[in-house]
Amino acid sequence: MPALIFIGVLGVAAVVVWVNVISSSGDIAEAVTCDPRPAPPADTTFTPLPYDALVTTPPVPPSRVEVTVLNANNTRGDASITTEALRQLGFTRVTEPANDEVYTGDTVANCHGQIRFGPAGEGAARTVHLVNPCLELIKDNRKDASVDLAIGTNFNDVNPSEAAVEILDQLKSWEAEKGQDDTDEQSTGGVGPVITETLLTETLPKHC
Repeated sequence: MPALIFIGVLGVAAVVVWVNVISSSGDIAEAVTCDPRPAPPADTTFTPLPYDALVTTPPVPPSRVEVTVLNANNTRGDASITTEALRQLGFTRVTEPANDEVYTGDTVANCHGQIRFGPAGEGAARTVHLVNPCLELIKDNRKDASVDLAIGTNFNDVNPSEAAVEILDQLKSWEAEKGQDDTDEQSTGGVGPVITETLLTETLPKHC
C-alpha cells in the first residue's frame, strides 16, 4: 500500500509539473503578442510565429546582421538608444533608426516589440532574438536577409541573458578567427560556429 501511495504522489506531481509548463508557455505566448495586431503595408504579408519558432535555428555573427530599429511605441529617442546598444553588442551593420510604418501616430505596439524578417533572414533574426527573447517573431515576404526590430511600449532594453551573451561571444570569436566576410550572405547555413541545442534552448524566455 505505501508503494502505491508513493506512485500516486509521483503521478500527481508529474501532472502538476506539466500543468505549470503548459500554463507558463501560454503566459509567455500571450505576453509576447502585440496588440493591436499589425496591419502590413501594401504587398507585404505578416505571419506571426510562436516565440520558440527559431530556437534551434543557428544564429549568425552579429556583425553580419543588417538590422534597423523602428520606433513603434511613440517614445522619442528609444530607437536611437536601442540602436547604440546593439552596436555595443557587435551589430556593426545596424542602420539608422526610423519610425515604424506599421504602428504609426497614436497607434502603438502594446508589447515588448517585434522582430520582422523574411525566409532568408531566419539566422539573422535568431541573433537579434538573443538580445530580447520576449520580442514577437513576425515573418514577412521580404527577399533579403535584413531584419527590422520594432520596439513596443513594454520594451525593456537590450538585455541578453547569460546564455545569450555566451552565444554572442562564441559568434564574435568565430568571426574574429575566420575573418569578416564582405558579402551580404547573412543567414546562409554554416555561417557561424556550431552552437549546442542545449545552450540555444536556454535563451528562451522564462517569463515576459
